[in-house]
Amino acid sequence: MNVDVTTRGAVASEMAALAKEKLGDLESVVPRPITGARAVLKQEQNPRIPRAARAEAEIHVGGHPIRGRVDAESMEQAINDLSDRLRQQLRRLADRLADRKHTSTGIAEAAWTPPRPPESWREPGEREVIRRKTFALEPIDAIQAAADMSALDHDFFLFHDIDTDADSVLYRGDDGRLAVLAPQDAGAADGAPAGPVRETSRYSEPLEVAAAVSEMDELNHRFLFFTDAATGRGAVLYLRYDGHYGLIEPAA
Repeated sequence: MNVDVTTRGAVASEMAALAKEKLGDLESVVPRPITGARAVLKQEQNPRIPRAARAEAEIHVGGHPIRGRVDAESMEQAINDLSDRLRQQLRRLADRLADRKHTSTGIAEAAWTPPRPPESWREPGEREVIRRKTFALEPIDAIQAAADMSALDHDFFLFHDIDTDADSVLYRGDDGRLAVLAPQDAGAADGAPAGPVRETSRYSEPLEVAAAVSEMDELNHRFLFFTDAATGRGAVLYLRYDGHYGLIEPAA
């Protein structure tokens, strides 16, 4: 597999070689060949930047783009962390491809899951709230959140934005654009790289879950992002396929 590595700043040649080696090793994770891989290694010169080493990469597997970006104190750490992050995404992609194959061919009956029932409509007041935890445990940027959301094939993704130090939600709008929705008191993302559109929540204060449910009952949107008054953390209330509400909260 050919890996294209671009360096910016004072990046040692052995770090470029390490990036090629690490990205090349990822080919064994997925059953399909990686058709393209490129990486950018950037070393900031400003001594005030604590995590001055940045490693970014994009690889393509059967038409599926997988992207990642990591900032670290050293370039070697950034490359290793980036490799680990891409490996996790590729494993999730491999699992999804395997599930689709099993479902379509009828083999591996134990791995088959029944299709979802038709979407149901429930009147407001009849909808239960079903809670679950998100697995996003560490701060990431919007670009990495977009890569994770794509790998999971989700419509939105709750994460802690490293550029604003705020719980936020990434989602795809009706026009196809990606946007990040953050609380009104979130920090500025002036130094963040170009990426999804930035938006601000309509709610200036945290909401109780019951109040969020009342808002959803009235607005009937796909989802509602809010700061949970009980935890002080971001949460997403959304309308499930079965007509109930799902509530996504950060893991402890």
